[in-house]
Amino acid sequence: MPHADSSFVPDTIQTKTEFYDHVLTQLEALLEGERYWVTNLAQTAAILYHSYLGSALYGGDAHGPVVNWCGFYLHPPSHPSSSSSGSGSTHPLLLGPYQGRPACLSILLQPNTKSGNVGVCATSFLSRKTVIVPDVENHPGHIACDGETKSEIVVPLVSSDPDSYSKVVGVLDLDSTVLNTFDEDDQKGLESVVKLIQDACDWS
Repeated sequence: MPHADSSFVPDTIQTKTEFYDHVLTQLEALLEGERYWVTNLAQTAAILYHSYLGSALYGGDAHGPVVNWCGFYLHPPSHPSSSSSGSGSTHPLLLGPYQGRPACLSILLQPNTKSGNVGVCATSFLSRKTVIVPDVENHPGHIACDGETKSEIVVPLVSSDPDSYSKVVGVLDLDSTVLNTFDEDDQKGLESVVKLIQDACDWS
């Protein structure tokens, strides 16, 4: 089967649980034998994005994009914009492999000086928890990379390398042009996707 066909979603898939089971099966086959994290994150972003576009559960091609952005923000071990103290928490999240329109290059982890809030990706990264935002306009600190985005889900990405056990290396971020797109089924499915790529990658 051509690699591109991995993102094809059969019409027989009627539930989100079936959708994510299908995506996981396809993704596992695509990543088999490859450990380089850049390659694996790029494949993950591509198969997710195009699977959403081809699924009636998420609007499908007939209704235009629903999931309009899918990708990763990563936390490097060092970055020129870090403070002189060398604290890892000062390094911003940097744009990684993704599918969609151009996005913010970096996301600060410090609270906004005026509002005291951080964005959705930073919230997920710092809390180590998945964050579902039904309406981005009602989420304090939301960063509007694309004005068409209405809802969002962000899942933390944790390294499984023995030398960096439980270290958060970034987040998986998905945006949608429709309110209330993501729910607990998406959370469960995407956390399974993240677990797969965590174990499939060498992060060092």
